[in-house]
Amino acid sequence: MQPKLISAIIPAYNAERYISQAIESVLAQTYRPIEIVVADDGSTDGTAAIARSYSAVRYVYQPNQGPPVARNTGLAHSSGEWIAFLDADDYWPQLKLAKQSEYLAAHPEFGCVVGRWQNFLQKGTDKPDWIPESMLREDAVILGLQASLIHRWVFDRTGGFDRRYRISDDLEWFVRVREAGIPIGFMGSIMVYRRIHGANISQDQNAVAGATIRILKEHMDRERTGAAGSLQGMRF
Repeated sequence: MQPKLISAIIPAYNAERYISQAIESVLAQTYRPIEIVVADDGSTDGTAAIARSYSAVRYVYQPNQGPPVARNTGLAHSSGEWIAFLDADDYWPQLKLAKQSEYLAAHPEFGCVVGRWQNFLQKGTDKPDWIPESMLREDAVILGLQASLIHRWVFDRTGGFDRRYRISDDLEWFVRVREAGIPIGFMGSIMVYRRIHGANISQDQNAVAGATIRILKEHMDRERTGAAGSLQGMRF
């Protein structure tokens, strides 16, 4: 069977310090074929020059609109049957795509597979108050979009990322995936290394909590009205 094309989508905003490592971690994957799409969300630093310096990268620019719109832009400019997102300040282990592609090939009933995050402190960065010590342990189990591999048809059925959620847009999307009855597979392996550097968007825990409450309320409202099963064709 011919291997499926995987689109690696990297949304980026003023990421010149880290984006090279993110791109290099995609290029180092043992799985082929891969395409890399960098969706630049209005960066004003050297992000564009760095991304464009890689011949394997498809660079797309948009005015600053936030992570969910950048993810949607990257998705619109990609062509892979499988989709994998990577934040520009994080990086993947070398076997990430190989392991997850094998999993999806062996389990065609799943729309996506999710692995674990491993948080790590950027060298010279003190542990910020918003992240507990337990989340820096190797045995911490943290699941998220950047540790996932997703069939493109899942987006056709559930829609893209909701631009209203600059924070927790991935959580909101996963809620809709579950509402649509799409099975999600889970792997115990670490599939992304998440950098804690003091400027992470999730440092505003009040905003994270507010977004989470809003997402859950909207979910319960859809469940109550019977709209949760009617997500096909939603676009954001």
